[in-house]
Amino acid sequence: MKDNANMLLDGKTVFVTGATGGIGVPLVNLLRARGADVVAYNRAAQGNLMENIDTTCKALREDTPDILINLAGINDFNHAENQDYDALVTLNLLVPMRLCQAVLPAMRTRGSGQIVNIGSMVGLIALPHMTGYAAAKSGLKGFSDALRRELAGTGVTVHHIAPRAVHTSMNSGKAGLLNHRTGVTEDAPQDVARKIADAIERNEPDVRIGWPERFFALLNAVMPAMVDKGLRKNAAIGEDILKPENAHANAKVTMIVPNRDTTPRSHNA
Repeated sequence: MKDNANMLLDGKTVFVTGATGGIGVPLVNLLRARGADVVAYNRAAQGNLMENIDTTCKALREDTPDILINLAGINDFNHAENQDYDALVTLNLLVPMRLCQAVLPAMRTRGSGQIVNIGSMVGLIALPHMTGYAAAKSGLKGFSDALRRELAGTGVTVHHIAPRAVHTSMNSGKAGLLNHRTGVTEDAPQDVARKIADAIERNEPDVRIGWPERFFALLNAVMPAMVDKGLRKNAAIGEDILKPENAHANAKVTMIVPNRDTTPRSHNA
């Protein structure tokens, strides 16, 4: 017999993007273990989600799940002028917005549904050398808040879940080296997946994973100048990591430090 906590997912249909990545794999397995019928967008089998957004939205309008989980995303640790903002903003922000638009008509009509947007603590504490990712993830937070307030009383709920750094392939490379040199904690993917599933079952609207990150997010909201000063060391270390002459040494260290990737790649790929 299943416990009461698991009954909330039992029999629900779920559509998940980024389902083949570091967080996505354990999340899909956990959702299925709790009784959900999961449809996972698989980049390897179905192609680039950004390129297939129209057909994916059409499919969701025609067969709308009980729960939409927007997990797919990409990151890029680099100087602002060298980042691919089109890709970063499209996959991290515009794609989730489009998918939400696709499921909303049916969810509104039947008076039920859950939309789960996976953000990042970087969207709440904007970090140097992550300008595109920070912009997109802060945008996703604002979108989620606005949509949740718009849907109040409809039976459709919106959840924004913001993990801190996670020990995945996205966290390998130069930004991962930054994590290592600055002592940033990386959570295990299965732990983050469990927190996401629990938040869905508990109907929690806003979940921020990690301490002291939650405190610094609050501090950043009320005293941003103080956080500016606190992040100067991170910015200096980042500049050192990004120096062309350090590329070879960084590559060697990256081989033994499993952290964040420097190139735009799905953190669920």
